Amino acid sequence: MKTMLRVCAAMIFSIAVIPGGSKFLAQTPRNIAYDQEAPTVAPRLTEHSRKMEQRVYKVADNVYSAVGFGLANSIMVVGRDGIIIIDTMESVDAAKSAYTEFRKITDKPVKAVIYTHNHTDHIIGVKAFVSEEDVASGKVQIIAHESMMNTVISNASVIGPILSLRSAYSFGVMLEQGPQGAVNQGIGPRLVTGQRSFIAPTKTFKDFLDLEIAGVKLHLQYAPSETDDEIVVWMPDSKVLQTAEVIQGETFPNLHTLRGTKYRDPVNWFRTIDMLRDFRPEHMVPSHGRPLSGQARIEELLTSYRDAIQYVHDQTIRQMNKGLTPDEIVDLVSHLPAHLANHPWLGEFYGTVKHSVREIYFGYLGWFEGDPTFLDPLPRPERARRYLEMMGGREAVVAAAKKAQGSGEHQWAAELLTYVIRVNKDDPEARKLKADSLRQLAYKTENTNWRNWYITSARELDGSLSKQAALMTMGSLGAPEIIRQLPLIKFFESLTVRLDPVKSADAHLIAAFRITDANQGYAVEVRRGVAQVHERIPEKADLTLNLNLATMQRIIARQTTFAAALQAGEVKAEGDVALLARFNSFFDPAPTQAPGLTAR
Repeated sequence: MKTMLRVCAAMIFSIAVIPGGSKFLAQTPRNIAYDQEAPTVAPRLTEHSRKMEQRVYKVADNVYSAVGFGLANSIMVVGRDGIIIIDTMESVDAAKSAYTEFRKITDKPVKAVIYTHNHTDHIIGVKAFVSEEDVASGKVQIIAHESMMNTVISNASVIGPILSLRSAYSFGVMLEQGPQGAVNQGIGPRLVTGQRSFIAPTKTFKDFLDLEIAGVKLHLQYAPSETDDEIVVWMPDSKVLQTAEVIQGETFPNLHTLRGTKYRDPVNWFRTIDMLRDFRPEHMVPSHGRPLSGQARIEELLTSYRDAIQYVHDQTIRQMNKGLTPDEIVDLVSHLPAHLANHPWLGEFYGTVKHSVREIYFGYLGWFEGDPTFLDPLPRPERARRYLEMMGGREAVVAAAKKAQGSGEHQWAAELLTYVIRVNKDDPEARKLKADSLRQLAYKTENTNWRNWYITSARELDGSLSKQAALMTMGSLGAPEIIRQLPLIKFFESLTVRLDPVKSADAHLIAAFRITDANQGYAVEVRRGVAQVHERIPEKADLTLNLNLATMQRIIARQTTFAAALQAGEVKAEGDVALLARFNSFFDPAPTQAPGLTAR
């Protein structure tokens, strides 16, 4: 029966060659990017969408890449008695669609999953491929860099709410696919939301790891670049190099993300690409974008890609050393040299030279540009009020903005209207006018991050955007599947950044938490505007709550509260129970409403 299935699959999927030497399993293509021409879409952006049709590419005899099924790719390596999955995409839903196509090629069991780095579009779809039971039993191993979990934990426990919201703006998840909305995501057709899952790595390494799985020899190499936990996979027998996001697909890389990340060191990045060149691969399989075959083609691509990164870095530093500010440097270092700017893998669809310049400046020198005038500036609303007064008042500024719009000067119009809105955030005319200008800026840009931010912000301004829907659609980076695997200390540490210093200004209260079936104890000491976390229960706690691990995990996942669990008998208290309400009153509630990001 299995043989019959493989024969049928071979009849359905024929092999064809694409430019660059790779092959794809030909099928009726489906494109979940918007790939139609429209006056509100930059022509090159439409052309970029057309590269993103859903296809399973056969890279070598045993390596297949599923492209176009979501924001990221998933790669299958077929071995003697099983398969290896490299990256699991951004949701179980996205991963299932790719895995269905893989199963038309082989029915061999999954032996291992490799996470190339911590980003959710590479790890959250894992349960489409494997179960927790198979991982726990040792049937499947999950491999990653040793530092990956630290970043997953930090993102989920400390900055999850704001990072989730900003990611929703960057990826346009609140926008419909179409000419007035999202087109593609630069590195992939779109982010496919849905069920999220996660299983922690079972095997990690620091610098490199050589191993054999299902008869396939693998060399895993630490490759700091887009993230500090990035790894690449080299398959020496087939000369295939899986480049993770060291190469971010057919686009100029995001040396900085608008959603927010820690500093990405461009020098580490281009030096890592030089390390990849030393492999002299015959096939290159990135985690975004289509694979590429041919040693000479790959060498040319890697050289151009690393040169683009070094160019932006070196020229930014050159101008910094002349004393220029970020705005001044952007005017001088605004684009790549022609031979790089016109390269098919370096269009500014995801990263841009301009926002990379600013990040490099801040990465080296921080926020202070050198003018002490702005060490302690006037509050924004007060500054805006004085600007409006100097410019003749609100009506004069709004009239000037309308005139600028009529002349097609939408950037200037948006800047003028920003001052009006900072004086009165509820000014409906100014908000609508600024929204109109942001839309016009969006329709001209080729960069998907910029487009999504322009349009999403425009809808925030004119009231047509539901930010709450954004959080529900995007989901928190602290999804229950991840939270359940976090060290408990991270939950208590997350409370420290929610402490209200005014409400707790005169307080000194210690609340302890004993996890009865895990032999663990923690305490949070609120002390005059600061919350200190203790990894043990102190002798003189004012209140001690006793509960089991399952209840604690439900509280962390916001499925219940300490108060509700106490009332239900799931928590036993020692000390003055009334202190629980006082303790809770010191902290901001978990976010239930998304903050505004534009009208500030």
